[in-house]
Amino acid sequence: MKEELIKIEELIGNFDDIEKSDIKDLMQRLFSKLGNRLENYVGDYPTFIEPVYLEDNVKIGDDVLIGPNVYIGANSEIQDYVEMSNTIIFENVIIGENFKLENCVVAKNSSLKFKNLEVKNSVLIGEANSRDELQSKQF
Repeated sequence: MKEELIKIEELIGNFDDIEKSDIKDLMQRLFSKLGNRLENYVGDYPTFIEPVYLEDNVKIGDDVLIGPNVYIGANSEIQDYVEMSNTIIFENVIIGENFKLENCVVAKNSSLKFKNLEVKNSVLIGEANSRDELQSKQF
């Protein structure tokens, strides 16, 4: 699993040259290896559709829907009313309130501190306090 994560991280590090087929293949390989670590979630009324894998110190807000095929890296925070599926969240990431992410990758140390975002098939990277500041690339 770590091998796929490293390769995906290398791919998104080359943000301008992301290849659609490469990232989709690696995401599928990662999702096929996910186990279950849901015992550490926080928040009221979360819903998990397995497989979902949470690393250590992940904070989950209220009324979230996570899965299937979601990996959330260590020290990340998912705020309230978030829906995500087929998505990889690397470590030290903050996902804002009322986000809907489908088939996405969020780069390490990204901080998306705003509300209301719906996005599919995209890599999200960096710090953003509004939708206008968001760095994203579709694949």
